[in-house]
Amino acid sequence: MQSLSEKVKIVKNSTTPSRHLVAIAELSPGDVILEEQPLLVTPHWECEQMKCSQCLQDSFVMCKKCEFFPLCIDCTTHNTYDCDFFCEGAAGAEISKNLLVENYTIFGVLKLLLLMENPANSEQCAALSATPGATVVDSEAWQEQDTQIVTPLLQSGIARVFKRVKVTHELLHTLCWRIDANAFEVTASDGNTLKGVYACGAQLPHNCVPNTVVTFDEDFRLKLYASVRIPVGAVIYNTYTNPLMGTSQRQHELRLTKGIECACARCSDPLELGTHMSSLKCTKCANGFVVCSAPIRDVGIWKCNNCAATMATDVVKQLLVDVGEALLETNSELLAYESLLAKYSVHFHQNHFVLVEIKQNIASILRAILMNPMCIPGKDLLERKLQLCEEMMPLVRAVLPGVSKLYGIALYEYLLSYMELAELIFEEKAAANAAQIFQEKLEDARDIAAKAKEMLRFEPSNSPEGHLVSRIAMEQKRIEENLRQLNSKRSCA
Repeated sequence: MQSLSEKVKIVKNSTTPSRHLVAIAELSPGDVILEEQPLLVTPHWECEQMKCSQCLQDSFVMCKKCEFFPLCIDCTTHNTYDCDFFCEGAAGAEISKNLLVENYTIFGVLKLLLLMENPANSEQCAALSATPGATVVDSEAWQEQDTQIVTPLLQSGIARVFKRVKVTHELLHTLCWRIDANAFEVTASDGNTLKGVYACGAQLPHNCVPNTVVTFDEDFRLKLYASVRIPVGAVIYNTYTNPLMGTSQRQHELRLTKGIECACARCSDPLELGTHMSSLKCTKCANGFVVCSAPIRDVGIWKCNNCAATMATDVVKQLLVDVGEALLETNSELLAYESLLAKYSVHFHQNHFVLVEIKQNIASILRAILMNPMCIPGKDLLERKLQLCEEMMPLVRAVLPGVSKLYGIALYEYLLSYMELAELIFEEKAAANAAQIFQEKLEDARDIAAKAKEMLRFEPSNSPEGHLVSRIAMEQKRIEENLRQLNSKRSCA
């Protein structure tokens, strides 16, 4: 089910039941650290369309043997243990054959219960249950899971069928949380997203500046690569938050979804590794930025790093509330986002995460416009797209060093607009040395394409990022063809 590199070992935490990976030999960028098949792949809780228990494609029929689990028209069998469980023990207990049909939300938890009940999976399930859990809180999510998953399972009478697992209200809630906390998002062959749980992958500790990159192939097999050089003795980290969020937002998400506190170098640094992604402009001096002295809990003093002037925490929070509400009122309109960006740029550092979010929305709209076959791209739109990319790419580099799919995607976006603008300028032939300028830009584009491809080189060919690699290769051919034509014209001249 899993294969570990000889350059790492599993180390048990001395104070908690959790385990993690440590490098016992230096790892270079691109070294494979872990390969692992999923312990469980399940639809998201809100998924209403039943999925085949074998291949996870849309299902409209049931297994003819157990008459309990859904299958697609191409699959005739599924997990033997699961099938036999509902042919034998569950049948004698008179569990309704329509339990899944009527309550499909229970699928993931039920599958995890069956894995725990099956002696063949005891070691993997024990490793998963060794990961620390969060304190169960009577939250909105808890209430929904209690209504849609826990109660239907308990009322079905299925608890009395399990022999190795004691099915209780508390256990079911814990399993709901473990699936949410430990799952990676994986993509099915039909493009739908699912949740994949990996026994070893679930134990990777979090860091807001990870030293690894994760990929998944068409069979949901996880591959973990070193994204940077990892020295001997270093812990292997993954990241479980959006790296373009500010510290307080990342901390909130980690507490909510993982039940953990992060004290990494980025979270502990008021300047966020020099990116200023949570900094505000000082109202008392021209060159200062107001930062929080205790960013992890967001309870410190907000003080200017230049003149030491302070800003009330309530003022900072109100600014964030105001911009959040304003974002909801934009109706995804380009001019509304641009107006919002101009308005709040006087309050926040240009790298502040709320401005980054606005810039991402603007870039997304520009991408849709420029990709429209009916659109003839103008210089102003292309230059604006390039400007946004140039502002955001250094941030991505700072928080995701080394091999990074997010940086690879950003480079690809930049490449497309860079090429369009270079060709547009060349066609206008506004400069006397237009051909020379075009060649220089093509050579720059060649380097950008190569770097983008390098960032995405580990992505499976069938993944969204893998498809980008094919598109980058097409752009490379386009670049080389343009260069060939330029050289041919010079030879003829």
